[in-house]
Amino acid sequence: MKEVVCSLIKKPTAKAKDFAGGLIGFLKEHSVFGLAIGVIIGQASKDLIDSIVGGFFMPFISLLIPDGGFENLVFQLDGATFNFGLILKNFLVFLIVMVLLYVLIKRLLKRDDLIVKKK
Repeated sequence: MKEVVCSLIKKPTAKAKDFAGGLIGFLKEHSVFGLAIGVIIGQASKDLIDSIVGGFFMPFISLLIPDGGFENLVFQLDGATFNFGLILKNFLVFLIVMVLLYVLIKRLLKRDDLIVKKK
């Protein structure tokens, strides 16, 4: 059995090694790993902001809007139902993300030690 498995697993050829090395070099050169980490952190931040909006801001807005709250705002036109409350909630999340990113980027750009200057 061991011989069969070993015969199926071949040693990588020089072409495969060159491809793997080139791929790793490309990923490092173009900061793909940093981008991937940024996407993951961004998704986690979005989930956190969704929770903050849903758990903190929406109850206050629901106090101002009767009939079951903010997310139940709908209007109908010729039999089609438009969920206006959900759109407003997502717009509020978008605005909060924009403000947080603006503040964060503004502070980061003020720090010269974080900016890598190419010579």
